[in-house]
Amino acid sequence: MLKLVPFSQAHFETLGSWFFSEADLVQWGGPFVTFPLDAGQLGAMLAEAAASPPTRVCWMVESDGTAIGHAQLGLDWRNGVALLSRVAIAPQARGLRLALPMLRLVVDKAFAKAEIARVELKVYTWNQPAIRVYERLGFRMEGIRRSSARVGKERWDTAIMGLLRGEWLDGAAQEP
Repeated sequence: MLKLVPFSQAHFETLGSWFFSEADLVQWGGPFVTFPLDAGQLGAMLAEAAASPPTRVCWMVESDGTAIGHAQLGLDWRNGVALLSRVAIAPQARGLRLALPMLRLVVDKAFAKAEIARVELKVYTWNQPAIRVYERLGFRMEGIRRSSARVGKERWDTAIMGLLRGEWLDGAAQEP
């Protein structure tokens, strides 16, 4: 059974060990994180979670007490939008079909907040496995930001996907 656990400083080393290159890290954290992931960057994320009201909520995902994933929600309270971001599955847990149940928990947390009317995300267009999971959760493709991120000498396109409260409540997510 998967469980969301609040992200803390005790998780920094574990999470940091999941990223082996700049490309791995940017795929997870976007173009504004720098490799290697360090305590300063992770501490800044925790500071956003400590704000009142929080502008970010971060979790580790555990299975039988072992960290198998991580996910975050950025919170735009004014507009009622949560940004699903920084989703990762631990290297040893990849391929075990944990992303869908893990992200169901996170999206449930987002829509448990009455103020949140929409959950959106950004995903690199080459990441088709992630896009398939997001579509199974009910997210719809809304657009492509072409050549939006520079990673080394490459340029990556970013897809924007969204899910509305009513869609989630109507059961937009497909069963496995």
